[in-house]
Amino acid sequence: MKPFNFLFSLYLTSLLLITQCCVPKDEALPPGITIYKTNGDCFYLTTVGIKDNQIFRIPSYTLSTNKFIFSDQDTIYKYRKKLISGYVLDCESDENYDVFLDLNFKQHMILEKACERTSLPDDTIRKHILDENPYIEFYRDNSIPRKFNQLTEDVDTAEINQIIRDGKLEEFFTRLK
Repeated sequence: MKPFNFLFSLYLTSLLLITQCCVPKDEALPPGITIYKTNGDCFYLTTVGIKDNQIFRIPSYTLSTNKFIFSDQDTIYKYRKKLISGYVLDCESDENYDVFLDLNFKQHMILEKACERTSLPDDTIRKHILDENPYIEFYRDNSIPRKFNQLTEDVDTAEINQIIRDGKLEEFFTRLK
């Protein structure tokens, strides 16, 4: 083999190997949107994550102001929407570990500030637990690619309400509970 051909082949092989190393692997999709019903009206209430009696997910709503609309002394959580028949559309819920507190989002933020923390202490959270097993029904969009957008603000609730009216939730979502 001539030196030029050998060097050129070596160059192409190296280039191929380098570019293959830089190709991103398939990234895991974040969980899809969820639709659920709860034991009571928990629409305006906050959640934490508890596993094996240990609090492992404590949201910091004062640091997540992009998730809210503040108007006329009202605090509206953008990642949850009411649907028909008592269903709720959500993009941050977890059927295994969510525990609802008896605090709405505004109260939760005020309490964070009163505690001079960006998240509530465990003992405060435990005093405010309302329901440790809140979901009666729980569905998730597990399709790949997703049938519905990831954020609730981008989802057509009229379409989802029609799916509920038609009794076809399990045709479009995976029932987890």
